[in-house]
Amino acid sequence: MKKNLISYVSVALLAGMWVPAIARAQNDSSATSAEQLRQQLSDLQTQMKKVQARIEDLESAKTQVATQPATTSADQTGTSQTSEPPLQGPTSPQVGNATTTYSIFSEDTLAAPRYNNVPLDPKYRGFFRLPGTQTMLKIGGYFKTDFIYDLKPAGNTDAFVPASIPIPQIATVNNATISIRPTRLTLDFLIPSTRLGEVRFYLEGDLFGTNSTTPRLRHAYAQASNFLIGQTFTNFMDPDGFPDTLDFQGPNGMVNLRNPQVRYGFALSKSMTLVFAAEKPSSDVLFKTDQFNSQPNAPSPDGTIRLRQEFPGGHVQVSALFRDVAAFVTTNGVAKTNSVFGWGLNLSGGFKTFGKDNMVLAVVGGHGISRYIQDTSGLGIDAEVTTSGSRPHLQATPDVGVEAAYQHYWRKTLRSSAIYSYVAVNNPALSAFVPGGTFNHSDYMGGNLIWNPFSSSLNVGAEVLYGWQQLQNGNKGDDTRFQFSAKYSFVKLEADKDK
Repeated sequence: MKKNLISYVSVALLAGMWVPAIARAQNDSSATSAEQLRQQLSDLQTQMKKVQARIEDLESAKTQVATQPATTSADQTGTSQTSEPPLQGPTSPQVGNATTTYSIFSEDTLAAPRYNNVPLDPKYRGFFRLPGTQTMLKIGGYFKTDFIYDLKPAGNTDAFVPASIPIPQIATVNNATISIRPTRLTLDFLIPSTRLGEVRFYLEGDLFGTNSTTPRLRHAYAQASNFLIGQTFTNFMDPDGFPDTLDFQGPNGMVNLRNPQVRYGFALSKSMTLVFAAEKPSSDVLFKTDQFNSQPNAPSPDGTIRLRQEFPGGHVQVSALFRDVAAFVTTNGVAKTNSVFGWGLNLSGGFKTFGKDNMVLAVVGGHGISRYIQDTSGLGIDAEVTTSGSRPHLQATPDVGVEAAYQHYWRKTLRSSAIYSYVAVNNPALSAFVPGGTFNHSDYMGGNLIWNPFSSSLNVGAEVLYGWQQLQNGNKGDDTRFQFSAKYSFVKLEADKDK
């Protein structure tokens, strides 16, 4: 084939250049000499060599494309550009087998930053290379619909938040709703070859904005060389400690906050990392009494430290939080800044048990850390008012939260989880200066059954939840919720089949 092509090109060139030259020589022999004809022949031979070299280059490039696992295409400069990602990405003992295979309904583990940007799925399934670039992109997320029925008023109709249960309750009022607000869209950009190593840009949003279906930004961060800037899960939490629940909110006593931050981490060993972060502060103080009128402010960033040990069967993590809770206070008509030191410790872990079963556990405690705990965030109880001493001032409230969940696989496509959680912000010594309707403690418990009937892209499930809260004055409220959910992931990884 190549020889025939060369012959055709040669004949064409001879016909286009040499024959007209001979014709001109015959018509005007006096103007054209033999030396000129020889020069034209030499130029023709040079041109033929260039054409032959170009044909050989094209044949060589075609052979290389046929033997590579990823397809390639030539840009305008003739440089080959890969249009598909590599078949295998990096792996690391910093992300163990139990972490990569732990599957939950919310898919929150996929959004978490990882050491060296090691992907949970090293096969890069769902990624494609942007044409003409080295950047890989995965468009992910899912469409989720929740059918929710409450036996009593629940406060928050789209997520189960025991702290929002209204007290006193009208026991005979039931409520039903249908919500698509958990639906989310993600953009995961990976640039594998830079001087900084692999660079990751991650964006994620859902529909839990200010109105019923307003878009809301959840994650927006960039990480390179284990240096991160942007908004993502706080360094104080365990992103792999979420239970497998249909409820959007999840257990009330777990640390769960997405926070703008600057973060840096490094490895202490092949499977242990230490990560530091300076995070956006926000003093969650809202109390107003005759002696004290709070106007929160933030003197300094919140500081967090996280130590994590990975192993094939799970992980253990301990993290610490240090913060300054402050407010402008008014005493006898004079406004002054008052602040109090807050601190917290969070111990958590996830483990493989039997077969595909998993267990997650966590306990958190400290003073002035209500903003970081699921049920108490936004309640304005990071600090309370005390008049011990000469004048009213802030005192950080003690907080404690626990979470435990067990995930059991009945078969490959059918699983269940049992969840329990508890959180308390309780300081009887300060109760005289705290409104009686202030949150004191709450419980969260639930069980579910989740089925993916055809492939991992489709999941349907049913869940029952029970929540209970008590206020500082002893008043109580509770609710039982039934929830049915259906979720379809935008990235389909396998063909539908009977199971």
